[in-house]
Amino acid sequence: MTNLHRAGAFCAVVAIGAAGLWFTLREPAGPTGEQQGAAERIPNFAPNDRISWYPDRLDGDQWLPSEHGEVGPITSRPDYPYVPNDASDQPTFRVADLSNPILQPWVRAQMERDNKEVLAGKIPFMARERCYPPGPAAWNVFRRVTPPMVFFVQQPTFVLLAYRGDNQIRHVYLNVPHSPNPKLSWNGESVGHYENGDTLVVDTIGILAHPLSFVDNYRTPHTDRLHVVERYRLSADGKEIDVTVQVEDPGAFTMPYTARQHYARSEEGPIEEAICAEGAGRGTDVFNWGLSHAKDLVPMPQDDTPDF
Repeated sequence: MTNLHRAGAFCAVVAIGAAGLWFTLREPAGPTGEQQGAAERIPNFAPNDRISWYPDRLDGDQWLPSEHGEVGPITSRPDYPYVPNDASDQPTFRVADLSNPILQPWVRAQMERDNKEVLAGKIPFMARERCYPPGPAAWNVFRRVTPPMVFFVQQPTFVLLAYRGDNQIRHVYLNVPHSPNPKLSWNGESVGHYENGDTLVVDTIGILAHPLSFVDNYRTPHTDRLHVVERYRLSADGKEIDVTVQVEDPGAFTMPYTARQHYARSEEGPIEEAICAEGAGRGTDVFNWGLSHAKDLVPMPQDDTPDF
């Protein structure tokens, strides 16, 4: 990516976090007829700074199956279904269904060990609860129900996907190819384009394989060969987004598979600062009151390097 692209994205992030300002897609002065036609075919995910998107169901932090019968994502083991903590007075942690044919043997073995630990009483890792970023594969199942959640910032050369919790940002650079050899990073390198007048396509590679980076909330691992393609399709009335995610990783999965998410629109914005890890180690672990002493909790990430 060029320095210009990166500088523009940085300015947009500062505006969100510091001043609550918002950006909408603007065409250059005096557009040609062709440019105007292209602009009219771009879906508007953010008509104003109050619009955000959130999963519209209690179990919105797990993938929906594909609409067309393709091989789908990991779900709960049939004899141990996942029950969210605000859907019942007896919630459960996730135990993965390992009969899914997408799993290579080493992935299945790792997840089987994880399942056994959960069934034995261990508190499993959840990215949001331990203040870790989800990575691009699990971005759309990072959190559920509570709006405002995911915001879009659309500019002519890039799109920002902004998650309210911890103000996490993903950068999608428009109408450019991937770098020849992108440096591996937690969020990878995302490029994108608009399709059919209603869809944003996001193509991500260069995703770092890390022990705490997963493709879902069932703790399904991946390698650095992971390739994720997301399609955000806006409904005709602008009130819903259907997300189709294609996942391919020949190092971890036996075949590509397809997952879905569904968002409803919220007008409870604008985005505001929402801290997470800043409370770690000082008795203010907001997700695990009464559990912070547990030895099996993954420590929250901390950076002891001064910024100045």
